[in-house]
Order: sequence, then C-alpha cells, then structure tokens
Amino acid sequence: MRAKAGSTATTVADVAKAAGVSPAIVSRVINDDQSLRIRPDTRKRVLSAAKSLDYTPNGAARALRLASSGALCLVASDVTHPLHGETLRGAHIRAARAGYVVLLGDAEELAHNQQSYENLLSSRRVDGLVLHLSGRSAEAPLRRLAEARVPTVLINSRMRGRGSVILDDEAAAALAAEHLLELGHTRIGFVSGVAASDRSQRRRRGLEAVLEQQGLRLKPEWIVAGGWDEPAGHEAVLRLLRQRERPTGLVVANVLAGIGALAACRERAVEVPHELSVVAIHDTWFTDHTNPPLTAVKTPLWEMGAAAVDLLIEMLNGGERRSVVLREPPPELAVRESTGPPA
Repeated sequence: MRAKAGSTATTVADVAKAAGVSPAIVSRVINDDQSLRIRPDTRKRVLSAAKSLDYTPNGAARALRLASSGALCLVASDVTHPLHGETLRGAHIRAARAGYVVLLGDAEELAHNQQSYENLLSSRRVDGLVLHLSGRSAEAPLRRLAEARVPTVLINSRMRGRGSVILDDEAAAALAAEHLLELGHTRIGFVSGVAASDRSQRRRRGLEAVLEQQGLRLKPEWIVAGGWDEPAGHEAVLRLLRQRERPTGLVVANVLAGIGALAACRERAVEVPHELSVVAIHDTWFTDHTNPPLTAVKTPLWEMGAAAVDLLIEMLNGGERRSVVLREPPPELAVRESTGPPA
C-alpha cells in the first residue's frame, strides 16, 4: 500500500495507525532507540508497516537531527517550584535514553532578557523546547518566539494546533470533589491557579461536573484566584474567609497554594478540618508534614515530563504536532488530616 505519486507523503502517524501503536513508538523504532522495551513482534510490525507504506523520515527533520546540538531545553515558569523537579526528572531521563541532554531555563528571567532567549533559539544551541509556563500573559512572547524557531511542546497547557502534553486535570478535580461529597460537604469552594490559564479552567470544569451530578453548583463568590504558590493561596483564602457565608469544603488547584490556604486558616483561627476541609491538586513529599497534613490528589508529573520529551523527539523526526492527554496512570487521592465531615 504505497503512497501514490503526487499524494501526501506518508507520516509517522500513518505508520503508527497501520501498526497499531503510538507515533512515539514508531519514531523510536525507526531511529533504533536501544532503550525501547517492546515485543519483537511489535517491532517487526512497525518496520513492516513502514516498509509497506514506503515511509521515509522527513528529510529536513532528519538533516536537522544529524546536525543537531544534542540538547533540548526545558523552560519553566519557576525553576525553584518543588513540583517541577519531578517533571524535569522525567524529561531528563527520557531525553538521556534518546541521546539528548536537557538544559533548564527560567521563564521569568528569559522574559526579562529576551535577547538571550532569541540568541539561544537562533544559534541552534538546542534542537527543541519544552515549555512549562504558568499561563500569565507576560509569558506569551516566549511561546510565540519558540514556536517560530524550533519544534516546541507545551506542558500542561493546550492550544489548538500546538504540540502539548497535559494532565487529566478534570479527573483530578473531580476526584477531589467526590472526596468532599462523600464526607458530607455540600458547600464547596474552589481556589483556582492563574484564572486565565487553561489548566485552571479544566480543573474548575471537573469540579463543576461532579457538583452538577449531585444537583449542586459552584457559587461564583466561592471561586477565588489563588495562583500557583503559597502567598497567592494564602491571600485567596483570606478573601474567602472574610465572607459572611463560607464553604465547608475547599478544592485548591495547586498544592503550594493549598499550604497557603492552611496558613490563612491558622491566621484566622479557622479549624481545619472541623470548620473547613481542604484538599489540593498535586501531591509531594512535604504534604505529610504540613499542619494539619494535607489531603492531596497525586498526579503523574514524572510521566508528564517524559511524555513531553517523547512528543518533542517525535516532532524532531518528522512527526506531526498533536495534543496528548495523560490519562495513565490516573490521579490518586492521598487522604490526610486536612479533610473530614462538616461540623
């Protein structure tokens, strides 16, 4: 089944469909990735499909790869953020297996020193970029410039026609909401991240969908923007606690903002969980040591970093840009002392 003369050239996605595997697997088989662990019959099926479809890796991409720097760059909105460590580790290990090193860049610093950023992209010091941004408008020029110069994958942000890897944020927020409902809470609030970011909107949709199934709704006055760090979460919950009527359960879109939420409750002498139950999205090593220990939804951050590098390498080898929703492994709830039945 060869492509006809004048027809569109066969792509990695075509071979993947014919072989019944993912495009990332095809790319790694074609490039003889020795770290890939698949069954011999699967490898044979991929090579057979590539041969029958007369697949030839994208010439420009292959030429770029042969003359590549051997480096990928991960630009994060805050390189000191404790959650980024797991994502970076997944990206680094997967890149190393494919023969790349990973450089780290701070988005805020690069936004203030855009000339250095342009030099990095123009000089071919890196073959591709993984962008893990916060969703703030100040970061938009970094994304636009990267996409114009080198293959680029967005982490946990999704835009039409862009390469991206996102978590199943709706499922994570739904799990948090279901936990509060099972405890008996019907008055539930939401502390979002950066309100304009699509990951905040996805988490809000997941929360609202679960509430609607129970005939409940998310009151507008109980939705406050909390950012992605402790000070933002602290300020958001202080605003919420000043209201005359308050929720008894709270879903916080980020674990650091969740720690800020606990601090605000201590400051206002609000007992957690007796007066307010708090559950945050993302889990990390220090949630066992907060006061009280914080109930959190564990998400596959390591796998997200690895999947972003897989997609980027696939694009470097001629694959198409696509959006990946990371559903495996699914989010898991770690129940601790910050949640309990309403008073």
